[in-house]
Amino acid sequence: MKRIVRGLSMLLGATLFVGCGGDVSAPESEGMTEEGMRTEAPSGVESLATTQAYCDDVNSWDSSWTSFENQVLTLVNQKRAAGASCGGVWKGPTAALTLDTRLRCAARKHSKDLGTTNTFSHTGSNGSSPWQRMNSAGYSYMQAAENIAAGQSTPAAVVTTWMNSTGHCNNIMEPGLKHLGVGYFYASGSTYKHYWTQDFGRQ
Repeated sequence: MKRIVRGLSMLLGATLFVGCGGDVSAPESEGMTEEGMRTEAPSGVESLATTQAYCDDVNSWDSSWTSFENQVLTLVNQKRAAGASCGGVWKGPTAALTLDTRLRCAARKHSKDLGTTNTFSHTGSNGSSPWQRMNSAGYSYMQAAENIAAGQSTPAAVVTTWMNSTGHCNNIMEPGLKHLGVGYFYASGSTYKHYWTQDFGRQ
């Protein structure tokens, strides 16, 4: 299956860039991706009590899912260290991303939502945007981005899928981004079963 998703751009107080993405059909990387999203608008942050409550349902996580999330961070940093071609444009080596637990909360919340509701979009089932989810998790940003994917059963497969899509690859290789949170959720009764979210940020 090959699905091409057109890129968009819109104005929301600052420019929101949405990269063009599509899914890659290969034996180990079948599934879906939706265009990577990026914003450079500064954000506010919710109160500490509100953010702690927001993350309550994803603080306890299946250990194998956490292992998958950590492997994605490792693989992404390997790509950043080596440099990569995104849509035919070379992106030189750049610094490693560090894990941010607030971004991981936002990413887990979204992957869980996608799997539970059997949907696939950057927009949450409650209408939330990636930026709202990051704020709700307590992460205030100057720059942020999100990649999502569904159907890939391993960290290697999902990172390969993202790297083969220009918009997602650009987010992964963006030197201005400093932090990453990865969320993986398995929903056996859903269409794609495996749901992945990467939330990137810089404060």
